[in-house]
Amino acid sequence: MRAKRTAAAVATMAVLGSAAWLLPAAAQAAPPAAVDLWTVPTAPADSATLIVAYSFGNRLAPGTDSTRTIGEPGPVNEALAAAVVAARGDRAVPVYAQTEIAQVLRERYGLTDVISIDPDRAADGTLVYLSTDGVAAKVAELRGGAAASDAAAVVAFQDHLWRATRTTAKRGFHAFAPAGVAMPAQYDPQSGQPWTTSPLLYLPTDFAGRLALLK
Repeated sequence: MRAKRTAAAVATMAVLGSAAWLLPAAAQAAPPAAVDLWTVPTAPADSATLIVAYSFGNRLAPGTDSTRTIGEPGPVNEALAAAVVAARGDRAVPVYAQTEIAQVLRERYGLTDVISIDPDRAADGTLVYLSTDGVAAKVAELRGGAAASDAAAVVAFQDHLWRATRTTAKRGFHAFAPAGVAMPAQYDPQSGQPWTTSPLLYLPTDFAGRLALLK
């Protein structure tokens, strides 16, 4: 699995780098500055003033209309919920979690105070799923002025963690991954969201999103 993720990452970076010939000679002369698209900042979990949890994939029953019905959490979001519980420990810090994770936290772990970040709905009732930035924006709106002093522990799928943490920080939070808390890294081939079923399908889009965050 690690080999597949590495191959996908290399292929993505190769495609991005293949456009270098379009640059003027003067621009090509200077070597590019090192870009770190891998290292995720960490801090102790008990330093967090809130937890922000981003979902990854879902499970859809046969015949489900995915445009109107939110899927069941599935194994990856169940693992993400477990990571939230590990990061929170016995502290009563607020948890902002996307719908699929919030469902597990309530039903399996009995957390009644989790704030669910749900998708929007269009005028015709169809779901409008939130992007990573859409989730971070909603959490920032809910936190209001507190966001500037908040320390946000970010929980996300391992290959999504860099972008999730950086996106949360872009919305004004001091954001980090909780040290010592393992994030799920096993893709779900049965996910109802095809781009989350394998690293080859997911990583190209994620790396494009990482590069966009460097602007």
